[in-house]
Amino acid sequence: MAYGEKRGYDKRAKKWRYRGRYKLPNGKYGSVTRDDAGQPFYTERAAEAYAHGLEVDVRRKTFINPRDGRITVAEWAELWLQSIDVGPLSEKEYRARLKGRILPEWGHVAVGDLSATGCAAWEKRLRAEVSKNYADGIVSVLRVLLEDAVAERMRPDNPMSTRKLAHRGRYKPRPKDERVIATPRQVLLIARNGLAMRGLNEYALVLASAYTGLRIGELAGVHRDQLELEDKGEGARLHSVQQSQYVNGEFTQIDNKYGSGRGLILPPFLADLLGELMRTRPNSEWVFTAPKGGRLLRGGDWYADTWKPMVQGRAPRGVTRGAKARVGVRPVLGVEGLTPHGLRHSQKVWLDEAGHPRVAVEARMGHVLQGVEGTYSHVTLPMELKIAETLQTLWEESQRVVVDRREYGPFPPYAPSASQRRNARRSATQRS
Repeated sequence: MAYGEKRGYDKRAKKWRYRGRYKLPNGKYGSVTRDDAGQPFYTERAAEAYAHGLEVDVRRKTFINPRDGRITVAEWAELWLQSIDVGPLSEKEYRARLKGRILPEWGHVAVGDLSATGCAAWEKRLRAEVSKNYADGIVSVLRVLLEDAVAERMRPDNPMSTRKLAHRGRYKPRPKDERVIATPRQVLLIARNGLAMRGLNEYALVLASAYTGLRIGELAGVHRDQLELEDKGEGARLHSVQQSQYVNGEFTQIDNKYGSGRGLILPPFLADLLGELMRTRPNSEWVFTAPKGGRLLRGGDWYADTWKPMVQGRAPRGVTRGAKARVGVRPVLGVEGLTPHGLRHSQKVWLDEAGHPRVAVEARMGHVLQGVEGTYSHVTLPMELKIAETLQTLWEESQRVVVDRREYGPFPPYAPSASQRRNARRSATQRS
């Protein structure tokens, strides 16, 4: 039975303090010295009443031991990371978000002391400092971290969900989709820029990404023996079963994102192009390679020095100070800000516009339909062949010469590439 007992004299408040004693589920007695607002008990009756409420929770099996919530966010995060089952890249990103933003703010705070108001104020500051996507990712990690703390009965609710469900704050309309989508013609122009800059490999990589919907990392992981370029009545196919990524500083292969390994029918032009590409490097294990034939690596340098110039153009340069001359390419108009992942989105739009069955389109994208539609809808070979036929038609139409509109912009002013800027900084450091 719950009761209150005197503990000590509070000289500042000039009052005696009390604590409540209550029976735990294991039969032993626990103690509590503060209420939900963190205020100490200054009367025996107040301590007893609060302890009695905890005993009621014990009998109803809704009891949450206040001591369990004293674990800090940093301690809980370390335990939590050991329990989650995600891909290596996802775990790396979770650790980076925790280390960079969450733990510096909340690491020393007890899990049970987090409040909805405090979390909302932190989220507001965060969104003012970083981009929306980065902020969404950080908030998502903290929300899931605390959701699992609730499941472990460390606290009664998730403070990161409370304010969201209550719809507090100003009304914000749903943001407009700002994803840049390319037409088949624009994809061809980008690929031609890649051909001029880096050769056939870059040309084929752009077209393969747009006409298969595979991510760049998934294309980088395609082996020669995963291509079936001879059409035996069921279409030429590319089998994507892994992606190439850096994990803990080492180049490795991991499963496709969301386990979305799949075989894709290739439109005839793409099958012919990939066959031509492999004939240029008969001894390579990979379909897509680095310029010198090694493994294809797509990091920050590639995005800055290759992808952006293919889309935004780059000025030509002659031989200067021993550096090789380079070909200039003009920017493709109408796709400013296009990312490599935008090629994948573009194919989805093309197939939707052509009216193909949703189940076939989503299967090609590596998605799984949810609900009853996903249970009763199935992909057939005729559906896949019609998709390949549509993509072939789009490719052929993209070859038509355009004379009634500008497709390229002027050459941009010369600027050193990211690697050149990095090398210049290294040289300056060595001289100093």
